[in-house]
Amino acid sequence: PAYGINKAHAASYGKVANQTAYMKANYPVEYMCAILSAESGDVEKIGIIIAECKKMNISVLPPDINESFGLFTVLRNESVSEPTNSAGQRIIRFGLYTIKNMGTDISDAIIAERKINGQFKSLTDFLDRIKHKNLNRKSVEALIKSGAMDAFGERGALMGNVEEMLAYNKEGAKGNANQTSLFGGLSEAVKPSLKLKEAVEATAAEKLAWEKELLGLYISGHPLDRVREKIEKSGMNIKKIKTEVGNGIAITIAGIIEDVRVVTTKNMEQMAFIKIADLDEQIEAVVFPKLFAGALKPLFVIGQCLALSGRVTIRNNEKSIVIENAKAV
Repeated sequence: PAYGINKAHAASYGKVANQTAYMKANYPVEYMCAILSAESGDVEKIGIIIAECKKMNISVLPPDINESFGLFTVLRNESVSEPTNSAGQRIIRFGLYTIKNMGTDISDAIIAERKINGQFKSLTDFLDRIKHKNLNRKSVEALIKSGAMDAFGERGALMGNVEEMLAYNKEGAKGNANQTSLFGGLSEAVKPSLKLKEAVEATAAEKLAWEKELLGLYISGHPLDRVREKIEKSGMNIKKIKTEVGNGIAITIAGIIEDVRVVTTKNMEQMAFIKIADLDEQIEAVVFPKLFAGALKPLFVIGQCLALSGRVTIRNNEKSIVIENAKAV
């Protein structure tokens, strides 16, 4: 048999394919959630799966302190405000394990406490109940930046009060220890109070950048949303370049720079290889020394949204773009 696949193997593969098709057709949300959990850790694959979820009208929401479990979780939408969904439609939540800088120990502690004593009613309720050594600056900031604590306040305001939150949590732990040792639980110690100072609200761009940093991709929106209509009207995008546009053809697209690698040529000039993404796909691009050494050099940094023109080129059977001009958008 070709490639070592006999009839028994073919029949087995056929059954798996049929089961997959059945699950996707009849339990689409559960199926996509399982695929997301299976690929957890591979940001590129997660991004592709989430794009597929959008096409299937399945919302994938940021993690939430009161709803997320370890990995991706299917939830009903009765308690979540999501404009694109009608009440009762099922959604998927990112899990706490998927947040960078959140260890499994602190994640498990949060989930276990919630299972035993119910959802956290407020920020102080959360800080009173979670007494874990790994509830520290890194984990608290990760929860805030990823959107997991949005129920407790605006992200910028919470980020401006991380020290106050940790101090309150620490004082509460001390109070509980003193109460147990001195009074045997018969008298309630005076609880510390949490006083939050005023802080600047985070911009939409900051929130998206934090999601990218902690979750690996944008969840609540996209930096290119403000020019989405222009992108769609242009008729040109990275997917079309990869599938339809030939070698040497001139193109103009909009995208956001996701990675920059600067190299020095034999002539001791600098050039850059960049990874640029639009709303759905990403592609490699090159900026040759003449352009990279000019006035446009400051544009070629991670996170910059650009409108760029250039030509399609094929290298090692992979399409890329030679950038000839660019401007910020």
